[in-house]
This record gives sequence, C-alpha cells and structure tokens, in this order.
Amino acid sequence: MIKEKARKTKYNRRKTKSQIIMEYIRTVTVSVLTAIIFTTFLAIHARNEMIKNIYANIEEQEQLDERIAKEIIMQSDFAKDLKKEKYAVCMHVGELYETVHDYYNAQIAYENAILKVRSGIYKPYYKLASVLIAQEKFSDAQSVLNQIKDTHNKTLIKYKTRAYIEMGDKYYSIGKFLSGAKSYERANFYYNKFSKKDPAIDKSIKERIVGAYTQTADIMVKSGFNSDAVRFLKKAEQYQPDNLKVKYKLAIILSDSDPEKSVSYFEELLDKIPQEIDYGVYCNALMKSATIADLDNRPTQAKYYRYKIHSVDLFVARKVVYKNDIDIITDEFSVKKFWFTYPVKAVYRFANVSNSDIVNLYGDFVLTHKGKELETVTKAIANKKYPLTSNGYESQPVEVRFKKKIFTRRELRRYTIRIYLYKDEKFKTLIGEMPVPNKSFKRGDS
Repeated sequence: MIKEKARKTKYNRRKTKSQIIMEYIRTVTVSVLTAIIFTTFLAIHARNEMIKNIYANIEEQEQLDERIAKEIIMQSDFAKDLKKEKYAVCMHVGELYETVHDYYNAQIAYENAILKVRSGIYKPYYKLASVLIAQEKFSDAQSVLNQIKDTHNKTLIKYKTRAYIEMGDKYYSIGKFLSGAKSYERANFYYNKFSKKDPAIDKSIKERIVGAYTQTADIMVKSGFNSDAVRFLKKAEQYQPDNLKVKYKLAIILSDSDPEKSVSYFEELLDKIPQEIDYGVYCNALMKSATIADLDNRPTQAKYYRYKIHSVDLFVARKVVYKNDIDIITDEFSVKKFWFTYPVKAVYRFANVSNSDIVNLYGDFVLTHKGKELETVTKAIANKKYPLTSNGYESQPVEVRFKKKIFTRRELRRYTIRIYLYKDEKFKTLIGEMPVPNKSFKRGDS
C-alpha cells in the first residue's frame, strides 16, 4: 500500500494532499458564495435605485413636456387657423394645449379634429369629452359621448369607460357625490361589455361607486333624510355585499326605522368587527325589536332579543377592547447606534380609562416600513396577577425589542410602530400608530 506523502507546513504541521485539496476547495467555495451574496446585494440595490429613478424620470419628463409645450405655444397661436389644418394637426395641437392645462383651446382643437375624422375613429371624441369634463362642462361632455353609439366597438367601449370614470372623479372632487355615483355606474355599464375583464379595474370602478353612494348617504343623514340614506347605502351594498362599513352604517340608521333589520346587520358585524360597534345603539335596537316582537305576538323571538342583550354585554366584557378605553404612555425609546445599525427598543405603559377592570390583555407591536408590516412582537399587558384597573393606574412596564436592524438615522423616519391590543386574538383593536423617533428619550426628559 502506497502512503500519501505529507508536506511540512509553516507551523511544522504535516498535511496530506487530500487535506490540502479540501482546504483549497473550501476556500474557493467560500469565496464564490461571498461573491454571489455581494453581487446579489448590489443587484437588489441597483434595481431599487432604478425603480426610484424611473418614477423620478417620469415626473421630470412630465415637467419637461409641459415646459416645452409652453415655449412652443408662446411662439405661435395654433388655435387660429385650425379649420384649414388636417385631422392629425388638430389632434397634435389639442394634445399640446392639454399638456399645459389650457383646456379651452384644447377643446377648440379637438372639435376641429372631429369635423375631419374618418368614420370608426373615436379618439377625438374621447379627448374632447375629457377636456370638457376638466372644465366642468358636464352636459356638453355627455352630448359628445351620446353622439357615438356603436356599443360593439372595443375601442369605443374603452373610451366611454374612461370618460365616465373621469366624469365621476370630477363630480366627486367638487362634492357632487350622487352625480359621481351615476357616472361611475355608466362606466361600469360599458366596462361590463368586455368579455375579458381586469379584476383590478373592476374592483376600482365598484369601489368608486360604493364610495360615492356612501358619501351621498352621509349627506342625507346630516340633512335628516334617513330613508334616502338607506336607499343609497342599499345601492352601495349591491356592488360590494361584503363591505362592513356599509353594513355598519345601515345598522345604525335602521336602528330607529327598522330595528329588527338593524339587529340582523349588527349580528353579522359582531362576528367580524366587534371592536368597532356602538353597543349602546345595538342594545337599543334589541330592546325595540323585543317590543315589536311582543306586539306581533312572537314571544319566542322577543325572548331571544332580550337574552341577546345580556349575552352581548358578557361578550363585550370578555372579548372586546375599544380604542378609547386605553391610553398609551411611552416610558422610553431607544434608537442608539450599536455597531453599524440602530436597533429599536421601546418601553410602554398602558392606562385603563374605561369603567371596568381588564384582567387579560395582550398587545401586538408591529414594526412597519412605508405601510408594510415587517415584524411583530407580542407581549402580555395585563393578567390576574397584574390586572389593568379602571381607576387610571398604569400597567407594568412592557419592553419591546425589534430584531430588524435599521442602518441609517434618516431611514428611521420611514418606520412606524402600530400597537394592537386584544382580549381575544380574533378581535384586535388598533390603539395607536406612531413614527419611530430619531432620538432616544426617557419619560420625563425635557
């Protein structure tokens, strides 16, 4: 058997060829992995910078386009002799004026373009409607859209959908919410003619309809027209049957006019957002419903409503935390530099300002960056040994440390901490959200 020759090392140690080869492979592997990690980091950083630059370039390009358009317009009055110009020239002139927000002259250019356009081309109609909407000439814009009635042309359907969305947005921006809702519904009518739909666009249109009808309902309630408010909220509910805000508004308004219907809405909300319900209104609706059931000779239903009042009280006491029941006191915030990063540590206390003691209470402390949740730390706030009493005494200090390392002091400004409190993990209440400060401090420091 041939023995491997050993080599003498600098430290008088002997290594076999296989050991030397393994060391060499290990060194190369570590170097390659380090290079890959470093290259990946640089690539991600470069990509993020590229995305930022793209958005910055778009804004810069828009400003540049507007500046150039202004300079061109100052050299000549293009709107004068458009009757003699071709269709393409009229369109270019209209877009030029539209770039500098001169909608009146853009309107003149697009009107001339329509006089010269070939049959089946609808872009100048859309552009004219758009600049009329920008000037709040809604009836004129409607007349332009009514001129073109080919509901099978995909391009026309697209233009009409866009135009009615723009009209709705303009109505909404000036506080004419009902007119906005009607325009959004027209946009939805045309958008539904497409065989293939984009879920994001479909959702966006429906959200606009619901938002406009909800705003209209709020105005009706302030004016004392509750029946009209219910009618508009019912329309909103048709477009988004699972919208809990719409259901809650209906529950509140119907608590007087139709308490049993109000109760049915409240029961659904009790299972999903109990921390946002006004239990005073809910219990009044239950009492009224019990009285109505008695008068209608429905004793079993009346008994159910009365029992529900008691069970709701127990449910609230055991499961629900209201935002206004708890005050947050920040004892300490630490963002001192440690090596090359700024670890975030916070110490909080909580004061119970409600009318009842809280025995079990937990908190989720969520570190967020530009609205995105990065890390959650869960802590116990109160228990049987240390209850949160209702006389305003503060809880034991709750220390929260996040693992996320923040690399620059400027970057700290982009982080916030959300605090959710709950008795039951299913029903968390957002008590507060605060930015991460740039400096460390302790309570009582000046």
